[in-house]
Amino acid sequence: MINTARRHTRAAMALLAAALLAGCAAAPQKLDVTMRTPSVETGNPQKSFWRDQVTYPFPVHYATAADTRGVEWQIAYMDEYAGSGAREQAPALVLVHGKGANAGYFSELMKAALEAGLRVVAFDLPNYGKSIPGNLDKPLTRTLEDTRVAAHHLLVEQLGIDKAAYLGHSLGGQWVVGYALDYPEAVSKLILESPSGLEEYPTAIRLPSGVDWPIFDPGYKYDYAGWEKIWGPLGHLRSEFAKTERDIRAFYYFKQVDPKTGELKPSKVGYFVNDSPDARFLTETRVQMIKGSPKEYERYVITYIRDVYSLGIEVRKEDPNSLYKRLDEITAPVLIVFGDRDPFIPTSVLSGLTDLRTQIIQPAYEKLARHGAKPVVAVYAGAGHFVHTDYPERFARDVIQFTDEGTIASPAENPMGYGAAAVPDAVKAFARRDEAAFAGGDLDAIMANYHPDYLDSGRDRQAQRDVMKQFLGMTETYEVIIDTFKPVGEDKGIISGGIKSDLGTLPFPDGAMIIREGDRWYWYGNQKRN
Repeated sequence: MINTARRHTRAAMALLAAALLAGCAAAPQKLDVTMRTPSVETGNPQKSFWRDQVTYPFPVHYATAADTRGVEWQIAYMDEYAGSGAREQAPALVLVHGKGANAGYFSELMKAALEAGLRVVAFDLPNYGKSIPGNLDKPLTRTLEDTRVAAHHLLVEQLGIDKAAYLGHSLGGQWVVGYALDYPEAVSKLILESPSGLEEYPTAIRLPSGVDWPIFDPGYKYDYAGWEKIWGPLGHLRSEFAKTERDIRAFYYFKQVDPKTGELKPSKVGYFVNDSPDARFLTETRVQMIKGSPKEYERYVITYIRDVYSLGIEVRKEDPNSLYKRLDEITAPVLIVFGDRDPFIPTSVLSGLTDLRTQIIQPAYEKLARHGAKPVVAVYAGAGHFVHTDYPERFARDVIQFTDEGTIASPAENPMGYGAAAVPDAVKAFARRDEAAFAGGDLDAIMANYHPDYLDSGRDRQAQRDVMKQFLGMTETYEVIIDTFKPVGEDKGIISGGIKSDLGTLPFPDGAMIIREGDRWYWYGNQKRN
């Protein structure tokens, strides 16, 4: 189970030195950042709601960028930098909002990132927020891929951001995953906050009548009438247009209006577990839109409902090239953050999945780690779908540290340990037997603990024998640490942990296994050829 090389000693010493130096360094000074409080006026149908009645935390600029069809979209964006060096040379963080949201609800994250010296860009996707008014004459049938192409023209070609860390929330998480697949050279890191796109949906759902209803058929992605024919009978548009101010305020804070008594009751679904300025801002934009510009409101509601379709056509189970199936093509470092009270992911009614950790995070972790670095994963206790508004300071600290260093301040989880059972006594005894064999210095006794079919990332049993022969002369300490044991059938288990030696602790590779034959356990490797 050991990959041996003397460079581990030098690497460990370098890491220790770096840690000591970091401990002695003074905390970086915050830069001075002036930010307006995001605000929303009472809706007025005689004005442009988004242009005239909504104030974002920083000045808003407008640019025009084309998608693959040649549609020219007007995109509203904020582009801020508070450092003393050249803006073009500063590390950049691009923020992409979720479905039904807008760039204004990132105010607290933007301020913290700017104070840390990052250049921060946050934009409104076409047909959302301040990008609505300038696009009222544009198609309702835009796809997420269309918006990625247009955004790339804006960010890279117009703003000169050749490479940046991209953070996406909810729909924005799926958006940045697709962006990283389209433009890998433009993405230094990915930060996925409560992301869509980590599960697949069927092209059609079966109605109670037994009819298969093709809700995610990509054949009508540019055919609004075709989309409305399928989605209209489902009632989502009617329901969204019918929402009252009281309905919205209740839903956003995990409450519901009792249809019989009119009383507010707790609900299992909602947006904000905790109140915050950005939570209140997003709530007010949704509420005041009802009384604002009718054309802008109609554009918002249709896009809000239609983007369920926009998301679904990218992650169809029947599509061999779905965005989800291509996760392992991403090589940029990835941070995944969820709240453990997220009521929307998994999307059980569509995907059939029910558990966030074992069915969403763990499979995505394995895919992303296949050819790239192992993702960093954090699950915030007590947070819902809007992690950055429920815990703004903690989330901002993790985002900034990951953007700068690739690590986070919050405790990181080990997804490979999800669903693991207690380590069986027989497995613990196997570990002690392996330690005893190594302590005895008998290579044959050591190799007796390796299964004849052992294979670990291309290294078979004979190659492992050569490794262990060399390793015997390099360390006096040899301790087998098995942190988690996940059964695979009755006679096999995936383990996490590592080998502690004089060179440090060398972790087991992802997917490392042990196997039982009779009453004896053996090292089995991850059974991968490379």
